Amino acid sequence: MPLPTPVSPAVTSPPIITPSNRTTGHPEVECGLGAWDKLLYGNHRFVVEVVEAPHGAGQAHRVVLPWRRQDKDPASVDVIVVSERTGSRVRNVIVEVATRESGSIVFEAIDGHGIYFFYYLPYAMLGKPHYPQAEYLPHRPSAEPGWAAGVVPSPWWQAADAEHPDNELPQATVLRYEAASGRDSFAPMNFTARADEVEVLNTRHAGEAFLLFPEDRLNPVSMQGDLPAHWVINGPQRSFHASAEPGEDYVVQVGVYALEDLHGVRVDVTSSAGGHCLNTDGVDRLGKPWHTSLAVPAGQVQALYVILPVPQERAGTTLEALLRVTAAGQAAQEVEVRLDVAADSGADPAVAAGGFGDPRLLRRLAWLDSRVAQDAELVSPFTAITLDQSSRTLGILGRSLRLAESGLPAQVTSTFTAAVTATDGPDVELFSGPMCLDIDGIEWSYAPIAFREEGPARISWRSTWTGLKEAKAVLALELNGVLDAEGAVSYSLRLSPGGTTDVNDVGLQLEFQEAAVPLAMGLGLPGGRRPESLDWTWDVATKNQDALWLGNVNVGIQVALRDGSYERPLNTNFYREKPLVEPVSWANRQEAGGESTVRGGVTLRTGGGCVTLNAFSGARTLAANEPLDFNFRLLLTPFKPLQPGRHLAKRYFHQPAAPADISAAGATVVNVHHATAPAPYINDPLLTADPLRKYIDECHRHGLKAKVYNTVRELTFHSPELLPLLQLDHEIFSDGPGAGHIWLQEHAGNGYVSAWFAPDVEDIAVVTTGESRWENFYVRSLQELASGEDGIDGIYLDDIAYDRHAMLRVRKVLERACHARGVDGPEIDLHSANQFTAHDGYASSANLYMEQLPYVDRLWLGEYFDYDSTDPEYWLVELSGIPFGLMGEMLEGGGNPWRGMVFGMTGRAPAVDNRPLWEFWAETGLEHAHMQGFWDPQSPVRSSHPDIRATTWLTERGMVVALASWARHTEHVRLLFDDVAAATSRIIAPAIPGFQPAASYAPGDSITLDPQRGLLLTIGY
Repeated sequence: MPLPTPVSPAVTSPPIITPSNRTTGHPEVECGLGAWDKLLYGNHRFVVEVVEAPHGAGQAHRVVLPWRRQDKDPASVDVIVVSERTGSRVRNVIVEVATRESGSIVFEAIDGHGIYFFYYLPYAMLGKPHYPQAEYLPHRPSAEPGWAAGVVPSPWWQAADAEHPDNELPQATVLRYEAASGRDSFAPMNFTARADEVEVLNTRHAGEAFLLFPEDRLNPVSMQGDLPAHWVINGPQRSFHASAEPGEDYVVQVGVYALEDLHGVRVDVTSSAGGHCLNTDGVDRLGKPWHTSLAVPAGQVQALYVILPVPQERAGTTLEALLRVTAAGQAAQEVEVRLDVAADSGADPAVAAGGFGDPRLLRRLAWLDSRVAQDAELVSPFTAITLDQSSRTLGILGRSLRLAESGLPAQVTSTFTAAVTATDGPDVELFSGPMCLDIDGIEWSYAPIAFREEGPARISWRSTWTGLKEAKAVLALELNGVLDAEGAVSYSLRLSPGGTTDVNDVGLQLEFQEAAVPLAMGLGLPGGRRPESLDWTWDVATKNQDALWLGNVNVGIQVALRDGSYERPLNTNFYREKPLVEPVSWANRQEAGGESTVRGGVTLRTGGGCVTLNAFSGARTLAANEPLDFNFRLLLTPFKPLQPGRHLAKRYFHQPAAPADISAAGATVVNVHHATAPAPYINDPLLTADPLRKYIDECHRHGLKAKVYNTVRELTFHSPELLPLLQLDHEIFSDGPGAGHIWLQEHAGNGYVSAWFAPDVEDIAVVTTGESRWENFYVRSLQELASGEDGIDGIYLDDIAYDRHAMLRVRKVLERACHARGVDGPEIDLHSANQFTAHDGYASSANLYMEQLPYVDRLWLGEYFDYDSTDPEYWLVELSGIPFGLMGEMLEGGGNPWRGMVFGMTGRAPAVDNRPLWEFWAETGLEHAHMQGFWDPQSPVRSSHPDIRATTWLTERGMVVALASWARHTEHVRLLFDDVAAATSRIIAPAIPGFQPAASYAPGDSITLDPQRGLLLTIGY
């Protein structure tokens, strides 16, 4: 049976959310929509009529196009004229004058009287297919010289006579402006006011610092350096009147036009139902109150968005509010708002039921303040943190953390088994001595540690230190620590000098048991065997590196160095647009002799059975009233026990094909990618909630779990909230060079980073900052997606732009939704391309996303990974997920199936046909087996060759052994058994199509393996 065919976006057309198709919006002409090839002509045109041509076809006409443009140099852009009657392009075209206000054009009416289309912003899509860079076509004279000479007006010194008649041309008429789609339209917000109109407005309001322009929420403000024409013509407004739905969060949009430089801009809202301005007030991503003020330079426009809750009980009444806008040192201005609230009988049923209704009405913006899942409760499989204050020991799933008197770790102990499948193993200690913060010549005294239990999933503690030098207190340090149930330990160490003090170093030292840390990853080291030594220094401009993991499969720790200015950088092709913020404390950048150098870094040394890690900052002068934050975060690994059987039972299909076909193929989980019919628009699947829920419901009826692509790394331009979010001073979207797709250039202006473009569904995206109030929106949207019997069963993460705090909220929302439906879940998988590259800052994906791994169910570390020339330890640390408590799949080229099976990994269907392997798993009962890999010293089966590794599944019927070669040459190996009975059993290699032919081996026989190949063997079956 062939693999199921994915559903094409053309098969099921989702409803497209677009702005209203308005017929008004330009001061001089009507506006509408047309249909044409945008890639040939651009997104905009004027429809021009030649009423009469007294001399027939070919007569020259003049037309003045009132285009009111945003682009800075209209004369440099080509104008294409096409006759409606024949579709022919008019070649004889002369652009006499092209200003931002209008263009005077002389053209040949090649088909006589009738309609002519003037395409005045044609462009070319350059760059890469998924990362385009559009450019307007340059102006190119196309008129024949003889024709042009005959229609150019006579010079002023030449009198009209029979030989040189007065060359006054007949005027063509502009009928209307048309856009290629409602989304492309400039009406009404992107037609600019003329310079003379702006001058009149400024003169009329001389002495005022700013003006207010309330605007319908269906018309989001786009321009910041220009004024919409209708604002200037109609003038500022002191009132706003609209209709509202009971139970909705009504968004009032107000444009602020600054006549002077404004600082400290804030908005106060007076309403019986409450309300606030999203630009200046709200709830931050951690659930805490958030407040700021705005600065608006003179001549600029700033859009304000005020949330007015409309109580259900106000149905059939009028809700009034007063918006008071203030700026430092300036007179306040006010807007009176009056909302006529619909009666219950006429209310929108979607909003009445608690939904958000039409997304164009921007009600979802209120989700920026969502506090959903802001709690210290547990998620599966983690257990409540235990605390023994007498020994200062905190216990979590499979691990314990004992604190020294200082509040820093004295020991980390793991009881994870070497198979990483249980937490009842013997104690394994990580450190050979307590962690310490060393400053030369300083002796520390410590106040008692104060613990605080914030909930079952979090305990915090605080300690203060006094630094003594020659018995004199010269330093103070405040330590704040937090342990979360999954194994994250966050430390904030604020060092406050009592006076000026010169020190040779402020350093953090960790000493490890050498046997406990044979593996490493981070700070420029790809995952694999730990080197004997390491010397690393800060270079945030080109390296996304601030963390090092050391450990083994069943015990380990990641150390990440930060300070109070830490911001999560961009990743996945965009690191250099927003790199790490260099920590002032740890990096210790010094300026001397016109040169700038960092003195901080990390060293790793091995000797005497100990591995010493020293994070140093180098010599500096500590000054009074200049505290330094020596923060760091620890991740105690592994996070959770492996569930190999569950992993094999979740058989993924990475396309939303027909659910009946997917189920028949043997898959159990389907991923709904973006740019597909159920979810065409990247990272806003709610825009097509109806077709998505219909598809998920069908998946459930066929016994499938259904997950949807949804991250926060970028956002589709189909989201009506995109333009309002761009007005939030780069809080939501990363600052950047702009450009990219033509729609962004024409509607988003500049100061953004253009992201993925999916041409099949014409989906354009913009890169977010990652950590912001957008996390609140995102978590709330997941709650919406997961609700109900037809809710999603999980999400597919294509890289992650948020931290572990947001990842935990995501897990809580999805887990609680699954529990409410009485189903197992959720299911979250993480995909990442290999980010150990120059443009991604040489960051291993597993190290980069380690903080999120406790809440992920599987990894899919894919593009650009090398499955053939890397060693088993690289596979173990960099690819498999096993040292962190989860398992994975392969992507690049389908992976290496033989090596993959040693780690329980396959490629992903339908790109890889896994059906033969799935059938083998079912026949042998692997979904209910216990797995022991080569990384477990107690594994019952080993290979006689060090470069050929074996993993064993113990089933009720016998053993299944995955054998794979990392040897450079063909090798002949024997299996070594701990069990005598197994050693005397016949070894069978069953036929698995596409994987191996059938073979049989007697006990003690050698098995021949070619390089990069392997076998699946049954013993005792």
